[in-house]
Parts: sequence; structure tokens; C-alpha cells
Amino acid sequence: MLCLRQFSSGETLDTSDFSELKSLRCILKICHVCNGHSVDDGRVFHRACCTLAKAGYEVHLFAEGRGVTAYQEQGVIIHPLPKAESRWQRYARASRVAQLASDLKPDLFHVHEPDLLGPVIARAGSRPVIFDVHETYLDQLQGSHWIPHWIKPLVLFAWDRWERRCVRRCAAVVVTTKLQGLRYSLFQDNVRLIANYPDLQWNDELPAIERDGITCVFAGVLRPDRGISQMLKALACLKSRGIYAPLALAGIPLSDRYLAELWDEAKQLGVREQVVYHGVLSKKEALFFQNKASIGLIADLPDSVFRTMLPTKLVECMSLGLPVVCSDLPVNREIGGESGAAILVNPTKPEEIADAIESLVRDPARAHRMGEAGMTAARDRFNWQAESKKLLNLYHQVIGAPQFVSTSHQA
Repeated sequence: MLCLRQFSSGETLDTSDFSELKSLRCILKICHVCNGHSVDDGRVFHRACCTLAKAGYEVHLFAEGRGVTAYQEQGVIIHPLPKAESRWQRYARASRVAQLASDLKPDLFHVHEPDLLGPVIARAGSRPVIFDVHETYLDQLQGSHWIPHWIKPLVLFAWDRWERRCVRRCAAVVVTTKLQGLRYSLFQDNVRLIANYPDLQWNDELPAIERDGITCVFAGVLRPDRGISQMLKALACLKSRGIYAPLALAGIPLSDRYLAELWDEAKQLGVREQVVYHGVLSKKEALFFQNKASIGLIADLPDSVFRTMLPTKLVECMSLGLPVVCSDLPVNREIGGESGAAILVNPTKPEEIADAIESLVRDPARAHRMGEAGMTAARDRFNWQAESKKLLNLYHQVIGAPQFVSTSHQA
């Protein structure tokens, strides 16, 4: 006979007991749906999906990755999608991705991108949909350069009306900052703040390292609004003062053309030999890569979506004990500034970035104090441990705790 077991709040399936895993099958299936995120994404896979899988749910993930067949990793069943070559290709396949997710017949859909929200809702029927707002898309559209200026007000109005209708049909909306929550709480009663703080699971594996006190680091998407050009200008400013500060970069570039433009600019500024690009790294590799540096740089520009977005890189650098030079934006101010881990600067002024770097290079004791303050804040407050409980509580409210049936038959 089949035996039903329901896990209580906070209880997780003991994955070390493989005999128990073989004899139990979860009857609650959830599907995380992405169209542009990678299968190695920190928030989607390493935090949300792995947390839910460990709790016992049957978790499926659609995201960009290698291969064409589904496979399992850390308890999550991954359905890889080919990389979209352009924004329009991604939008064009949104309905197809939503249909693939619907074909799995999950009990809940968790959508991570706005272009998938409508197609998934259209196929969900009575099944609940959670919308995870990584970035406020209205802000993205406002700061976009690919929409003609003359039509942008109409696009913003249309998107606002359409998003409101979709969000009202969702079972819940997950936001990563209070500023994002202010928007969505106007038309959705169930808004949950689940911050995108890093999971510190790999920090214990980091080797002891002697830092040089001058190497700066940025690991993330390389694109204009990340302030990479401003970082290069800051290096040139420092060089004119007689200060040599290398910059280590890693991450996905906007395009090969943009990367080439950066190298041309660095060459013109006379700092090309100071900048080393280490390619695209996995989430774990990026953490180890940043740990080798001495100063974290985050120069997100204020005319973009970063006004309301939490840069995970800030907390990652803090958790590694790196002092951080970052943009003076509300969320950065609340986390990095108030904890004493960051120097806040105007990212549009390279000389301010240079001043902050110089102050850390010339005062190693201050840099050390800031690093220690950041590490303490990350360990005590800004980490995924507390946020993961909020995610599980939301799932328990929407579809209930994981329920299992025994697959073994008794006489």
C-alpha cells in the first residue's frame, strides 16, 4: 500500500539516507521557468531550486545550458535550452518555453523573467504562478537604449498596464528589495521580500591567501551600464598619480564587439596591460576568483535598473572580506555603507572611484577593517540562510509542504 508523508515547516529530507530517497516519491512538482538565465544562475539554481529540492519538492528548471536532454544536478531536474542569440530570439521563443514547462504538468510555476509571465499564465489554468522580480522591468525599459525615444512613453504605459493585469493573476510576487516591493504591493496582496543574498556554502572551502592590497576585481555581466568604462578611466587617473592598480575582470560580455571596444579604450588610456579578462566562470569559480583580489569594484550607473536592484556581487565581496568601492545607490547605501564595508562613490565620476581606490591602497589598515566589517555583516545578516526559510514558507502557503508517497508495497 502507498503511505503518505507530509513534511512539516522547516523539515528537510535527509539526502544522506539514499535508502529513504529510493522509497519515497514527492507528489508535488514545481517548475522554475527561465528564458535567458543560465542553468548555473546563483539565485535561480544555486539558491531557489537547490533549497526547494533539498526540502523535498520535485523541482524542474528550464534555463540556458549545454546539451539537449534533461539531467539531474543537486536534486534538480534541469531542462537545458539553447542560448538565445538576441533579445528578439528570446522573446520569440517565450511561448514555446512556456509550453514545454506546461507539458510537465507541474503543481506550481515559478517564473523568473517578465517575457515569460504572460505565456505561462495563459497555460497555467488554475495552477498557481509565482513571479520572481529580479529586476523591475519598467525601470529596465526606462533606461533602455534599444527603444526609440519617440515611442518609449507608449511602451512604458503599455507594459505597466499589461504587467499589472498579469501580476494580479499570480499567487504571489517575490521581490529582492524594499523598493521593488513598493511597486508591486500596489496591485498584488501577496508580495514577499526574499533578498538575493549569497549562499556562503563555498566560503569554508576558500584557501588562505595573501592579498597584494592593490588588485581590483569585478565579476559579472560586462556591459556599459555596469560602469566598466568608468573603471578603466579610474585606473588611468590612478596611473597619473603614480599608483598601479590591476583590474581583474570575469563574466559574460555584452558582445565580442563590446569587449573589443573596452580593450581599445584601455589601450588609449594607457592601462591595457593592467586589465586581465578571465573569461566566463562558473558560480563557484567566480567566488574563488574574487577571493584572490584585494578590492571589489561595483560601478553600476544610476540611470539604469540598479536603482532598485540588489547587486549580489556587493555581498559576495563582503563575505570574502574585501573592502568594496561601489555606486552610491539606495540599496548599496543600506547594505555596504551602513555596515562600514563600502566606500560609496558617484560612478559617473572616475576620479571619485580613483580617490576611493587610492584611499584603500594607501591605508591597508582601513581596508582590513572594512573587509572585517563586511565579512561580519554577511555572516550575521546578509546571507541566504534566513532568506531560504522565507521561500519555503511561501511555498508552504501556496501549495503546502512537500508530500511523499512510499513506492514500496507492503503485504
